[in-house]
Amino acid sequence: MYILKSQKYASKDNYVEVLGMPSSGKTTLVGNMKKNDPGSIDVNASLPKSKFGRQAIKLLYMAQLFMRSPRAFVRDTKIILSSGQKNTKDLYSVLSNWHLNARLYALKNDADHLYIWDQGLFQAVWSIYFCGSKEFDAIELFENKLLPGKVHFADASDAELVRRSRNRSRRMRLNYLNQGELEKGRYALEKTMHLIEEIGYIEKQEST
Repeated sequence: MYILKSQKYASKDNYVEVLGMPSSGKTTLVGNMKKNDPGSIDVNASLPKSKFGRQAIKLLYMAQLFMRSPRAFVRDTKIILSSGQKNTKDLYSVLSNWHLNARLYALKNDADHLYIWDQGLFQAVWSIYFCGSKEFDAIELFENKLLPGKVHFADASDAELVRRSRNRSRRMRLNYLNQGELEKGRYALEKTMHLIEEIGYIEKQEST
């Protein structure tokens, strides 16, 4: 678990992100958190389930974010464009996921609930690293953003990731049977973890 100690960024203690490779155990970790705190809210699970509904909410929140903070919206878009995404589909995916989460963070204001993201801002950055071909100013993306007070890390061995991916019904962006993609996913995760530390998160051992 990583706790934000930097005074440079605004954060909320009741905002938690879970970061990890696909099939690394993020959903299980979220489930355990919800058992320990029955009043917690799984933010990503509360979004529309259908593909059309999810895309509609993304476009709505992107529009709201642009009207609310046009300069930040354009700046973030330019930074993500500079990452050299492989194709238009990947570009739309990483752009919409980033802006969606930036907007979701601004909407959650109830201090009485724990809000959990398993596809939050840092997972969005992992996707940008994974699908991109160029270096980009990731730290700049977090300027004036409200950040989670804690980030939990989910991980598994390469062999376990391959095994779990075979049991998933939904097709993943990352093909673990392709060694090159697996290595790129690990590299993207390493970059994201370095970014977390650069922002000012400190690793803390969780009590058992």
